[in-house]
Amino acid sequence: MKNTCSTRKEARSLLFKLGCTGALFAVVNKNFGQRDSEVEKATGPLCGGILQEGHQCGMLWGAALAAGAEANRRTKDPNAATSLAISTARDLVDSFNQRKSSVNCRDITNCNQKSVLGQIKFFISGKPLNCARLIGRWAPEAVTTAERSLALTPESSDMPIVSCASIVAEKMGADKEKAMMLAGFAGGIGLSGNACGALGAAVYLGAEKWFRENPGEVRFIVPGVEQKMLDFLMENRGEVHCSKICGKTFATAEEHSEYIRNGGCSKLLNVLSGTG
Repeated sequence: MKNTCSTRKEARSLLFKLGCTGALFAVVNKNFGQRDSEVEKATGPLCGGILQEGHQCGMLWGAALAAGAEANRRTKDPNAATSLAISTARDLVDSFNQRKSSVNCRDITNCNQKSVLGQIKFFISGKPLNCARLIGRWAPEAVTTAERSLALTPESSDMPIVSCASIVAEKMGADKEKAMMLAGFAGGIGLSGNACGALGAAVYLGAEKWFRENPGEVRFIVPGVEQKMLDFLMENRGEVHCSKICGKTFATAEEHSEYIRNGGCSKLLNVLSGTG
């Protein structure tokens, strides 16, 4: 109970300093004895469901990031680490769904934070306090879920296991460790079929690059990353959900890997990484 209470308190405190994504990343990462302030700072654009578009709650993106980083630390086999990151992200989504009927920020807050009126509604209707209550309740559950899932032995596979998000990261010049941290985003976070995980990875890495080039800056709206979203929407004619872009949801990491290896989303991954 003591650890649960301290996790709740810390998560609520960090919410107002780092945003929902950075707060969950920090709390879950700290549980594994780690701290990465650079990552925490760069997660801002994932808050509000990717650039405040209302997609998956930023808490899920943050927890999945921490799980991916820990998966990479636990095994140096990239296939096993990728599989572990994806399965843990899937379990985190399932855990979140036990708290909320939807994983999407706009459904949870009932606010369109892309509009001025939506932002005003968000604050005057007390939504920040609702988010604080949610993060306080779910943060301990996210920690427990990540611990339990990462303790499992990854399923063996005869084929290479890849993540669309990791591929985008590598194309954008990220090292293996950073690419693996993003692996759980695959298939709309843990193969759940929601908003594209590769898009989330590209937005995060764009922000990280900007902060690296502008040390000392602290902000949630990062110049340049909005263009990633615009390019993505133009390529997909406005569609964002992985299940609709791919025409299916993926039951396993192997199924997702086969789709990617056979050229699925190849043009989109190039657009997001700026290599196409």
